[in-house]
Amino acid sequence: MIAERSPIALVHDLLVGDLVVGTARGTGGLTLLPVSGTAPGPHYLTAAEAFAKGALTISELGGGQVPQLVVHNAGDLPVLLLDGEHLEGAMQNRVLNVSVLAGARHDTVIPVSCVERGRWGYVGGQAGFAPGQDIAYAELRAMKARQVSVAARAGAGRRADQGAVWADVERKRAQLGAKTSPTDAMRDAYDDRRADLERLRAAFPVPAPGHSGVLAVAGGRVLALDLFDRPETLASVWDRLVRGYAVDALTLAEPRDREADVPAARAFLTDAAATGNDATCHEGVGLGIDVLITSPATVTSALTWQGAVVHLASFPAVDAPPPGSRRPRPRADRIDRPGRRAQAHRRDWFHDGGERA
Repeated sequence: MIAERSPIALVHDLLVGDLVVGTARGTGGLTLLPVSGTAPGPHYLTAAEAFAKGALTISELGGGQVPQLVVHNAGDLPVLLLDGEHLEGAMQNRVLNVSVLAGARHDTVIPVSCVERGRWGYVGGQAGFAPGQDIAYAELRAMKARQVSVAARAGAGRRADQGAVWADVERKRAQLGAKTSPTDAMRDAYDDRRADLERLRAAFPVPAPGHSGVLAVAGGRVLALDLFDRPETLASVWDRLVRGYAVDALTLAEPRDREADVPAARAFLTDAAATGNDATCHEGVGLGIDVLITSPATVTSALTWQGAVVHLASFPAVDAPPPGSRRPRPRADRIDRPGRRAQAHRRDWFHDGGERA
């Protein structure tokens, strides 16, 4: 009988040996490389699919708390909510801090960050949230990923720095040349450049057949790697992912930069998979186990469940040095559970001994 691989080994094996990167497609400063090699796990729905079926409701927690919302899944399948997913409505718009698999017929409290600083109140009687048509841009997701990894390893949940999130939204709004928003909403900046975002999205109408992931690059700089356990999930969230990448491409790239994109992508994958990276396991917010992997140059978060990597998101670290310039770091491994105080452990890509006494 073959023993089931640990979550860390599962993610490591995927990054090191299983991924196949396809032919790059590029336009308008944005290059997308299709990725395959993942294996499907048990079935689930995306948030948009569950919401359309009437099986998912998202609301404020209690009287309203900025960093948390509550998800009620009334359906018979788990529901996947994505890192960076834009949830619109209620007292202010939020984005997910990490990917969450909400259990069937269960309430799950999810960690979020506000992307609408100037509103704290219901508009038009809308007490709940709906998944928006957009996802947070990659630079914001990368910043949150690094902050969340620090918080999780300190036993502080999946929190991001709310002040830094607001500041970054304003920085991106200025870069986009967005008009003044009455509530400083990220959504308004997207709407101001909607025609440009749709132009780029239309250049990548569907994911490459059979592929379950995408590596996005702009101006010789990697934006993000998003991997799913099945091609159907990638297809379901494709338009929103591409719009998010396009926001960064509009502010980072010129069309002439494309020739640097493929070498940058390959260097990024090599760095993200390096065996010296720090790798830790943490109980998922909902179902599954989160694997967090960090180096001076990259930050990765992977949601694993029943032997599958449901969603992996990898980014350049904020203010990262170029790939390959990493210094050796201490190693440790651990699995921490809610309420358990963080302790120092050895990290090792190839060994995940679980929680120590």
